[in-house]
Amino acid sequence: MLRSLLAVAIVLSSLGGAAAAAQTGAEDDLTAAQELAEQWAPIYLLKQQDGECDSNGEQYEPTSVDIVLGNPEIALRQKSPDDPVVGFGPTAADLYGLGDTFYLEYPGLSLTPGCDYEKDFRRFQGDRPPVVYAHIVKEEGYPDQLAVQYWTFWYYNDWNNKHETDWEFTQLLFDAATVDEALAVGPARVGFAQHEGGERADWDDAKVEKIDGRPVVYPSAGSHASYYASAVYLGRSGSEGFGCDNTDGPSRQVDPEVVLLPDEPTGPADPFAWLAFDGRWGERHDGPFNGPTGPAAKSRYLEPVSWYEELRSSSVVIPSADSFDSSILNGFCDIVEWGSGLLIRYLSDPLTVLIVGLIVGWLTLFLVRRTAWSPRDPLPLRAPRRAGQIIGAGWAMYRRRPGTFVAIGLVFVPMAVVTAIVLGLVAQLTGFSALVDLVEEEGRVGSVIAFVIGGFANLVGFVFVQAAVSIVMDAHEAGRTMGASEAYRRVASSWRPLLGALVRVVALVAVLLVTVIGVPVAIWLLVRYQLIAQSVMLDGVGGREALRRSGRLIDGRWLHAALVVLLIHGVMSLTSFVVGLVVLVVFTGVPLWAFNIFTALVFALLTPLAAAAYTLLYGDRVAATELEPEPVAEEVG
Repeated sequence: MLRSLLAVAIVLSSLGGAAAAAQTGAEDDLTAAQELAEQWAPIYLLKQQDGECDSNGEQYEPTSVDIVLGNPEIALRQKSPDDPVVGFGPTAADLYGLGDTFYLEYPGLSLTPGCDYEKDFRRFQGDRPPVVYAHIVKEEGYPDQLAVQYWTFWYYNDWNNKHETDWEFTQLLFDAATVDEALAVGPARVGFAQHEGGERADWDDAKVEKIDGRPVVYPSAGSHASYYASAVYLGRSGSEGFGCDNTDGPSRQVDPEVVLLPDEPTGPADPFAWLAFDGRWGERHDGPFNGPTGPAAKSRYLEPVSWYEELRSSSVVIPSADSFDSSILNGFCDIVEWGSGLLIRYLSDPLTVLIVGLIVGWLTLFLVRRTAWSPRDPLPLRAPRRAGQIIGAGWAMYRRRPGTFVAIGLVFVPMAVVTAIVLGLVAQLTGFSALVDLVEEEGRVGSVIAFVIGGFANLVGFVFVQAAVSIVMDAHEAGRTMGASEAYRRVASSWRPLLGALVRVVALVAVLLVTVIGVPVAIWLLVRYQLIAQSVMLDGVGGREALRRSGRLIDGRWLHAALVVLLIHGVMSLTSFVVGLVVLVVFTGVPLWAFNIFTALVFALLTPLAAAAYTLLYGDRVAATELEPEPVAEEVG
């Protein structure tokens, strides 16, 4: 009997020791996991606000779900014909096990947030610290890969796809089988989530910025997509987001507390019972305005390696320099934002949007009819025409001689090369880099010198194209065929008066613009001197006389000429813009440098069309003023 009791005691003692050892081991594992999560936790650089309710900066910060759970102002609803309220202030236990027909609803109008959500966030957040949720996971089939995911909970997503709550995350991959091994070797790869996709990098990649050895994340203002640097990013698909993400500085640094998440909660009493909620963390809406699901409801939560392998290796950065291609890219951002706003207005008040659309359509049709786009016969060259007829006739002329006109427009290609070489040489001059630094402090890239040189080169090219097109059209009216090479030989013999007239106009207008008060006069002169190229080439006059000649032709019909000029450049800019947007959206794989070349070619091909319209404006003014042009000189000095 005594031996039996002794044996039982030994067994119980052994079991107790084993249980204590197991508990100690579990605690050690938890401590190591927490250490791993904290050691590599990201540091967030949020775009700084200029003041409260400034939507250009980041209005929110990563926070705890505790600001909404148990909050009596938060409603839990169930999807049905009336979407009834199940209750207010749902807790983590209340959300446990609920399916995808349930959703949370915050106070405020989610599609038209104004500043209400920011104010509510600040009120609910109080003095709570920012929080990031860490999840350590291994994917089945990848025994030697360990992932540490960092999930951030944002109260509101104030972007093109406005919605309540935003769950975002970044991820580190370790070539390790255990937490202890991961602590020893450090991260190998990084993945940043961006909308439905993301961007990856090796840990030692130069683009992975670090502070004290920890990765730096730049969340886009409003959308909270994670990026590696401060910039404006272009998105043209679901994986990139449709629109533009802005992480540009100045920024403020946020270092959240790290809260470790399990793979799944143990039950409704678990503090992380909310992980088992499959519903929406925000008001229910159609499409992109719907509230998001939580972390555990996404496949990447348990499949980190598969998710990482689908990521892009880079993102498209929009250059901030003032160039035509960057204007198209920024225009794309504005159009997507405008379209998103229009869709939101339609969802909120469809009748008003339809009425306004009908009014705008009627006004557009009225203006098109008033401009009288037909007839489009480009001959005779010197004949009175309405504004719309000038554009139509210019297009008709372009279609008759497409090869010649294209060859004339391609002069911009060698000019662009020469301009780039000149800018490269200027960059070597002392003091140029200081000027670049000065300009960049104001948030721009490039320099005043580059802008002046590039702008003047474009003006010279445009005047020379006008000159070449005008003599081709004049020869065509006389029944002669003139090619691009012969036209440019004629232009080359007249470069002095052409350049002399252009320099005088640029200098005079620049002085007036600098004075600010002289801006109206500068605009008046710009229209008045639009026909200097035609005056030199078709009237055979010198530089100074070309200015007087152009002025006399425009006098008395300045508004008519101004309307034509606006139409010419409006059609040219709109066509280039639309073509550029189509390429941008349809051919998403085109790199930015190729897109820049394409937009430059489109501009070069459209410039002769504008030159043809200018020449027809010249003919309209000659016919209207009953001035007989002087014979074209064979050699113009």
